[in-house]
Amino acid sequence: MLPLIMDMQTVQAAGAGFTVSANIPDNQYNEALSSFDLVMKPNQTKTLSVVIENLEDNTKTISAAANTGYTTDSGTEAFDKHNPGKLSQAEYQFSQLFDQPQMITLKPKETKTVNFKVKMPDQLYAGVLKGALYFKDTKAGSTQGTDQQGFSVKNYYAMAIGVVLREHPNIHTPANLKLRRIRVSETNYLHEPTVLAKLENVRAATPGAMTVNAKVSKHKGSKTLFGYQREGITMATNSSFEYGIPLGDSWINPGKYHLHLVAKSSQKTWVFDRDFEISVNQAMQMNRKNKNLWWIWLIILLIIIFIILLITTYYLGYRRRKKQDEKQIKELEKQ
Repeated sequence: MLPLIMDMQTVQAAGAGFTVSANIPDNQYNEALSSFDLVMKPNQTKTLSVVIENLEDNTKTISAAANTGYTTDSGTEAFDKHNPGKLSQAEYQFSQLFDQPQMITLKPKETKTVNFKVKMPDQLYAGVLKGALYFKDTKAGSTQGTDQQGFSVKNYYAMAIGVVLREHPNIHTPANLKLRRIRVSETNYLHEPTVLAKLENVRAATPGAMTVNAKVSKHKGSKTLFGYQREGITMATNSSFEYGIPLGDSWINPGKYHLHLVAKSSQKTWVFDRDFEISVNQAMQMNRKNKNLWWIWLIILLIIIFIILLITTYYLGYRRRKKQDEKQIKELEKQ
């Protein structure tokens, strides 16, 4: 229960029991938005204010923080981490520009105005700084069981108001994607054997919603062995994620392969071609973990059983013939 709702005058998630709304200042760049999209100057200080209202008859404690955006494993922008660490390669983090996170106590039906102070970097900054003001009810809304004995996941209600800080209102820096690496993994967010292609957005800009289509073949231009296409992928500024291409029912042999990946948004189309290699050990692990290949393993098991039966039958027949021969020799010796 962590909805990210942006560009709305009043933000409310069903069941959350509280709302948040931005007080838009006079330096708003896009006046059509009700989230913060501000034109700032180097070293400028500004106070952003948000109205938060408790809709319930009990006291609420809300944590509030300014968080830098990052890209999740599944390819969506997220703002739920105050210190995203390596998940964001942004030159400036919101945790550096804004004041410290705060705890807000709301009495039943109470409304408060919460202030966030931000100071821009000293140097002129190209592109945008993008994140969100993130509000989370500190009381867990529900507990969800897992398939691990003794473990459970607590769900919290949270909401966010988007924040974009820009210093060049008339200059728009385009996003730019790079293909960093290709690897294989049987443990990943898809929960199945997968080829993972790491895409990085190297600029302080967002590419918009993308359609990503990836195909794996033995050689460039040859028949596709397996592929995967997804729509609606989004990336945060200066961030990366691994796009997964599941193997499906493909049996993987060790050796060299070729990846052809196309990422297309309304801004630009990126095309990547790169060779990669799967080792013998990696191929064995991927095939062993691939649940879609149960029928191949069944055939292999049946072949092994057949060979064992064949060897056993031959051995037993050999012993029987040997005993018969020994018996005949003894009878001949008696004569």
